[in-house]
Amino acid sequence: MVPGLNGNKMSASDPDSKVDLLDGRKAVQKKINKAFCEEGTVEGNGVLAFAESVLFPTSELRTGAPQFVLLRPEEYGGNMTYTSFEDLQRDYADKKVFPGDLKTSVAAAINELLDPIREHFESPEMQQLLLDAYPPPKAAPKKVKQSKKHNRRPDVVPADVTAPEVIEEKLAQAQI
Repeated sequence: MVPGLNGNKMSASDPDSKVDLLDGRKAVQKKINKAFCEEGTVEGNGVLAFAESVLFPTSELRTGAPQFVLLRPEEYGGNMTYTSFEDLQRDYADKKVFPGDLKTSVAAAINELLDPIREHFESPEMQQLLLDAYPPPKAAPKKVKQSKKHNRRPDVVPADVTAPEVIEEKLAQAQI
């Protein structure tokens, strides 16, 4: 099972723990940037798990050989191409791969993978299909706050009037 991006299991209730097929480019980048990816830690690393479970296998299906390109600035050695997940994992554990570079590269690879799917779903037919399958939630009617009787401000009573007099006056008014 692929762990979620947050280091725990994927959860439909936590949208940041997974990447949806129709997430936009910025949403993918944001989710990957928020993902758990501690330097040198491979256990529970959702970004590495995504590379292992999705990116390496899909690249092998597309090109015939597994491949992952780690995007790095030239000043840090330039791009590196990995042909096995084990090599990437070893370099990450040895801190030869920086978490920021891994996140940037995984997000770029995910977006490259999802671009054709997003394009396909831009057609009016697919948009209608999405609306039919996942209708927008109906706005819940706003609750009108009811005033409570016990919450009303008491009538102002003159200082020279005592409580028994007020009670007698109220009783007299109620009988009219």
